[in-house]
Amino acid sequence: MKKLWPHIILIPLLLAIPIVSSPDFDGTLSVFRVPPFQREFIRFVLLIIFFYLNLNIFLPKFYGRKKYLAFIIFTLVCFGLMVFLPYYLATGHIWAGIPPSQMQMRPPGMMPPGSNFQPPPEDGRSPFDHLTGKRNDSSFHQMIFSSVLPFLFSFLASFFIYRNAEKKELERSKAKAELLNLKYQLQPHFLFNILNSIYSLALLKSDDAPDGILKLSNVMRYVVQESSKDFVALDQEIGYLKDYISLQLIRTDDSLDFSYTETGETKGRKIAPFILVNFIENAFKYGFNAEKESKISVKVAMEGNILHFSVSNNIVNLNMTDESSLKIGLKNTLEHLRQVYRENHTLAITNDGKLYGVTLKINLT
Repeated sequence: MKKLWPHIILIPLLLAIPIVSSPDFDGTLSVFRVPPFQREFIRFVLLIIFFYLNLNIFLPKFYGRKKYLAFIIFTLVCFGLMVFLPYYLATGHIWAGIPPSQMQMRPPGMMPPGSNFQPPPEDGRSPFDHLTGKRNDSSFHQMIFSSVLPFLFSFLASFFIYRNAEKKELERSKAKAELLNLKYQLQPHFLFNILNSIYSLALLKSDDAPDGILKLSNVMRYVVQESSKDFVALDQEIGYLKDYISLQLIRTDDSLDFSYTETGETKGRKIAPFILVNFIENAFKYGFNAEKESKISVKVAMEGNILHFSVSNNIVNLNMTDESSLKIGLKNTLEHLRQVYRENHTLAITNDGKLYGVTLKINLT
């Protein structure tokens, strides 16, 4: 409702502009009986309607989805309606190049000498059907030209607002992703579990302890330094995923059947950071249970400009205290994907109650 109030106030103010600025306005509503004003007022109303249609339907539904032909067609149709509709809805005098102001001042039969003007028919025909049934080309061009600038202003205003809102939404989505990664990837229980695992390795004087500390340091540094960037190098993002996986594997045992495969050339490619890690986190949360046979598979493949990423796991862990946080994390990851890659990605999620799988394709061009 808060978003609606500004428009409820703004629209009457906009509609008041052609009224108070009209030379025929005398402080009363009699101005609505003047045909030239009727046309201009109708045109103004159509401009406002087009503004909201373009902002809320044409731009997001067609332009935003790259349906450019449909977008152009609808825009041209709206322009044509704005040009011609006022002249069909309001009786006007646009023939013979005589200004409407002169037409109001001169009654029929008192036209300038040499003028070939004849009053319009009263049988409901349009201005283009009078006399010979042919329009006056100069008047036709004048109609179009006088409509171009107002229409262009309405179009650009809605386009600017749409792009600005789109940019803010992308920034908001990015900010959510950054906060979620700081909250869910470096949350206390994750750090405590990893530190406890590394501590256990240290007590056993395991050679894996120093490597675990190094990988934890890499993960923390990457999250803090790269979360503010729009895009990062794909090989760096994959390096972060490997470190994250290694930390998760420290906490597991031989009951987990884990596999990771990587094919294709990743250097020179860029990707939005932290798009992939949530799927791996979910796999370890739902797919590992020390008391059951657990299996997790992660595959990364580059084919040209297309990144193929898939994660699958057995569903062996359903009793989790932080399940809601995982769902929120997945929801925001999906939203971030939609905002950044739009139709340049496809995502398929399968869940039959026993096996959970994610298949993601992203065009990194």
